[in-house]
Amino acid sequence: MSIPLQIALFLASVAVVIFVACCIPAILQLRNHAARLTQTLAELKVEVSLLVQDSRRLLHNVNELSTRATRQCDDIERVIQTVRGWTERVDRVVEEVGSVLEPPVLTAARNALIFRKGIAKFFETFLNRNHRQSQKAEEQHVRQQ
Repeated sequence: MSIPLQIALFLASVAVVIFVACCIPAILQLRNHAARLTQTLAELKVEVSLLVQDSRRLLHNVNELSTRATRQCDDIERVIQTVRGWTERVDRVVEEVGSVLEPPVLTAARNALIFRKGIAKFFETFLNRNHRQSQKAEEQHVRQQ
């Protein structure tokens, strides 16, 4: 064998030894990182599974609340419809009572107004007549003097 070939083989073997010497610690460090990553992922899996359970429970509770709210909205709508029906009935009753009571009340009010005007006119006429008679008496008394 020739010397350059031996030197090349020697350098190649040294390079392989150095490469292996560098790769073994890197591989061991990578293995340690992988082990820590696996442990962290296992812990994370436990926490995530708890989070998933809490999320499912929360979604179930939100679903129940939504169902209750929907029922309550339906109940409120039924109450509103009932109140509207009662309001319509009361309006009809008020209209009927008003149509029955309003004409007599208005007639009585009109009659009272006419009666009051009549009494006022009567007293006005009565008082003016007495006043005129007293004025005529005074005028005659003043003429006689």
